[in-house]
Amino acid sequence: MKTDLEEAITKHVLRFLPAKSLIRFKSVSKNWYNWINSPFFTHQQATHFNKTSAFISQAYHRLCPFFIPLHRYSHGVPSSAFLPFLPQMSTIRTTSHGLLCCKSIFKDNTYFITNPTTERWTELPEPTLFHSSVSALSLAFTPSTYNFYSHFQLVCAVPIPSVHAVFFEIYSSRTNSWRLSDSQYFYDGDHDLSFKGDGFFMDGFVYWETSNGIILAFDMTNEEYGEILLPLDLPSPHYGALMEMNGELCYVTVITKNDDDKDDGDTGDDDDCYYWLGVYGGGGHEMVLKRRIPLHDDNGVRFEGDVRVLSGLSEGAVMILVGNNVILYHVEERKGKFVGIVDSAEIAAIDVEDGAVRFLPYVNSLASVCPVDEMPPEDHEFDKISRKMSRNKIV
Repeated sequence: MKTDLEEAITKHVLRFLPAKSLIRFKSVSKNWYNWINSPFFTHQQATHFNKTSAFISQAYHRLCPFFIPLHRYSHGVPSSAFLPFLPQMSTIRTTSHGLLCCKSIFKDNTYFITNPTTERWTELPEPTLFHSSVSALSLAFTPSTYNFYSHFQLVCAVPIPSVHAVFFEIYSSRTNSWRLSDSQYFYDGDHDLSFKGDGFFMDGFVYWETSNGIILAFDMTNEEYGEILLPLDLPSPHYGALMEMNGELCYVTVITKNDDDKDDGDTGDDDDCYYWLGVYGGGGHEMVLKRRIPLHDDNGVRFEGDVRVLSGLSEGAVMILVGNNVILYHVEERKGKFVGIVDSAEIAAIDVEDGAVRFLPYVNSLASVCPVDEMPPEDHEFDKISRKMSRNKIV
């Protein structure tokens, strides 16, 4: 009976647990140790555990990231949160399902993909274009049953001010090479375009918020770009975040009672509330206000002073900065929970430079980081085959 129960736990329960708990469970028995270390289980856990476990904050002026776990005892990483195992000191630029994309502070075009829990990493070859600090990245990695080797793509939007254009350079782990997309985004205006942080990846598309009030979208499959207009009546300045909510791309920011007096039917008896979450959703090529959600004082959380959105979770929660306090606010439950404190230097970085500080969602996953030389040779041709099939597809 005991053996049957242990087998049921190892085969059907462990894969739903965060990596930090699994590392502790290696000491249960030799069988558990071998099972948790096996590549098959690592792949299983990466595909079944996908809840946001923490946020990683890092400003340009800080060499070490600041780790904010949502559940301190079950979610986390060892001392590798500071990435001492990487060959060069690096800053964390973007994350995706447990993998981190880090950029060397010594070389502009040197990137590392790593899993801070397993301390495995791989260095990417240098891209063709120069990726300066104004370039914006997005790591596209989706664990799935057939993605056993943890294939990923890294897309970099590179502004070229001299021609008022943004070029897209894409790295594929299948070919271990960078490629310049045929699509270029040309923008109007007398001012240079800048990105407000790095990109948000969702369902095969990457989205970047830009300084000209536009969300720049890029289709990773067909390599085509598009524009989504942000509302002109957003408060200035505003700090928002792109996130997925109920399967839809949304832009969430804090608005006050004076910013928007519209009655969208979602206010109820909350008209006296001063701070609200404005949830903007798809309206074709323009974001429109979908919901206004009151930010109530609850569980010792008081919304007063400087209130801004830092980042979003696909589980319907947002990270909100209230003064120096970081609050995890569940949209549907309308409840907030204190999760950490941000120092004044990082807050100043937000105010001084767009995207100067990042609050990136992190999934406590065992996702592998597999160098190309460990992959079957025939797998390298998959990218070319899939692109050829998409071009020949009848529309």
